[in-house]
Amino acid sequence: MKALYLFIIFSLIQVSSFRQQNHEKPNILWITCEDISPYLSCYGDSEALTPNIDKLAEEGTLFTRAFANAPVCAVSRSTILTGMYSTTLGTHQMRSMPQLPANIPNYPSLLRENGYYCTNNSKTDYNSNYEKEKKLLWDEVSSEAHWKNAPDKTPFFSVFNITNTHESQLSQDRIKHYVSNEDLPKSPRINPKSINLPPYHPDLPEIRQDWARLYDQITFMDSKVGTLLEELAQSGKADNTIIFFYSDHGGQLSGSKRYIYSRGTHIPLIVYFPKKWQHLNPTPSGQPNDELVSFIDFPKTILSITESTVPAKMQGRIFLGPDKEKGPDYTYFYRDRMGARYDFSRAVTDGTHYYIYNFYPHKPRGRDSRYGHSVQTNWGAWEKHYDAGKTNRLQSLFFKPKPTEQLFNIQKDPWNIENLAGEKKYKKTQEKLSRALDQWIIDTKDIGLIPEPMIYELIGSDKKYKTIYEFAQSPEYPVEDILHTAKLSSQGPNKYETSIQSKNPVIRYWGIYGLFRTENIEESSINQLKTIAINDPSATNRVMAIQTLGKHGQTETAFDLLMKEAKNTKVPYLFLMAINAFQYGKLDHLLSKDDWERFKSKEFSLNENQDQYGGEYALRIINDALDIWPKRRKVY
Repeated sequence: MKALYLFIIFSLIQVSSFRQQNHEKPNILWITCEDISPYLSCYGDSEALTPNIDKLAEEGTLFTRAFANAPVCAVSRSTILTGMYSTTLGTHQMRSMPQLPANIPNYPSLLRENGYYCTNNSKTDYNSNYEKEKKLLWDEVSSEAHWKNAPDKTPFFSVFNITNTHESQLSQDRIKHYVSNEDLPKSPRINPKSINLPPYHPDLPEIRQDWARLYDQITFMDSKVGTLLEELAQSGKADNTIIFFYSDHGGQLSGSKRYIYSRGTHIPLIVYFPKKWQHLNPTPSGQPNDELVSFIDFPKTILSITESTVPAKMQGRIFLGPDKEKGPDYTYFYRDRMGARYDFSRAVTDGTHYYIYNFYPHKPRGRDSRYGHSVQTNWGAWEKHYDAGKTNRLQSLFFKPKPTEQLFNIQKDPWNIENLAGEKKYKKTQEKLSRALDQWIIDTKDIGLIPEPMIYELIGSDKKYKTIYEFAQSPEYPVEDILHTAKLSSQGPNKYETSIQSKNPVIRYWGIYGLFRTENIEESSINQLKTIAINDPSATNRVMAIQTLGKHGQTETAFDLLMKEAKNTKVPYLFLMAINAFQYGKLDHLLSKDDWERFKSKEFSLNENQDQYGGEYALRIINDALDIWPKRRKVY
């Protein structure tokens, strides 16, 4: 923390002298919205009413293949801030607060070093210790932050985050609030009965109503964009300001946001260049750009077109300006823990086909995070319809275990409906994308292969490595070997004796998971799991072995051991893993209501590397269990 603080201060003491330079630079205005895929009329959505954004697209460049690297806000914003993959940094879990080394870049500090006045109004959500240091990154970061406050003749970089399309704003209370303020019409602009539903959604009134209200929110968001653009025009600064408009990821109704399908990662992106700066745009104004672009590219590009320092550590590419780099062959994606539920999926697209590898295929997508249920009615309506046996095959897939591999043609199938994986016709495409994804995981040293609680066993102030980034960059992280074991394990039955006896705790973990995925295991494997559950030096591996024993019928032994781990641990994320293990190990039926109540009072030891989120998300599972008592939450 101290090193990061000194790095930022050292960078910023140069700002005042740089700001005296007379070399003209463009202003940059970033207008971001939340949680929407390209549901805009300029992208061909006939149900959208977005005149201000449409005009920006007519005069600027609309990117047809723009993506968030993650389908959720904090993980995406970590990538945007640093220009580095969250999976490389260790900021891939939603939500968390890992420590980053002082040499991890952030673009606001580098812009300020180059004389820019930087404001953020106002969301940060950086998913790392940068969140705690955000006031050091910006000249202003608040709901009052504004480019108007920049000193005279000082270029500005200004972010405005429009929040009303966030999933939480579809709650009935929030809709009533917007209607009372006359921000939304009393009844939806579009008759809900006429909404074109995606084929994975059942035709239910609650789902139609939420879709209709989402389009109302998008129109309201568009009016806010118009206000910001008009304000800029009235100031006389528009002819020197480059404007970006984008969403922080796709979404946002059930089955999109948080999920690694392209409907959760495909975003609108429009960039406008005034006449003075047209030479920075490789695409003629008014014409679409079909290159692959993702958030990993944003920081390098902004730093380049402002003639700021571009750190070598940044992993994206420059897609605008004189230093524009060749478009990539692929764009990559990641999905990990979402709130209280662990998951691990990776994906890659070449712009036409979209390939997903699910490392935890046993976990149904529709049985994980309960947050959507708390703010939107469409989630509960869909789940209730499925539980009543009324959904068709396609609508039921959301609540069933995932295929290990999925492949979609997103040009023909934007809703990701028809899984082409395993079809002979697409074998070469699947193999090509699979190889590319594996190589990216290896090259970027993907930390997602390390189960989250184990991170805190590997790093710390008293250990060789202080941050998980530093550990993953070291020779002690044999990522290629771990990936090999993880892929075997996700595919099910195999020989895992060597893996579970490995000296490397991460390889042991994936070997244990392989036994969890195997339907019937031999008595010798049961005995090995019992030994691991008691004696493995890694508590993470002990809990995974216990969960596996529970699945394979060793109920009483597993329950007793898991209760011991849950009671004894002071590590928030291990406790979260243990609470999950009660349910995925089919042991929660042995928990009494008093057990759940006692879990609520769990205390933890927090430090620089131990944040509070593990305990907070465990509490969500605990409260949910108590809310539905004596029923049990179905997670598989």
